[in-house]
Amino acid sequence: MIVAFADAASGVPIYINPSFVVSLRPDPVDPEHTTTVRLSDGESLRLRGGHDDVAARLSRTTAVAG
Repeated sequence: MIVAFADAASGVPIYINPSFVVSLRPDPVDPEHTTTVRLSDGESLRLRGGHDDVAARLSRTTAVAG
C-alpha cells in the first residue's frame, strides 16, 4: 500500500510505501507541522504534517494491508 504526503519545503507529492519506513520523528525546526521520515535506503524526507498524523496514516495503511 502506498501513502501520499507532501514535501515540507516544496509541497510536491511524495508517495511512501510504509514497509520501507525505518523511523519518523517530529522535525526539530517545526515539530508541530513537519515530520522527518527515514527510509530503509538511508534517505530522509521532511513531510508536511505533525508526527502523530503521519504515524497514524502510515499505521492505518499497514494494518489494512497486513
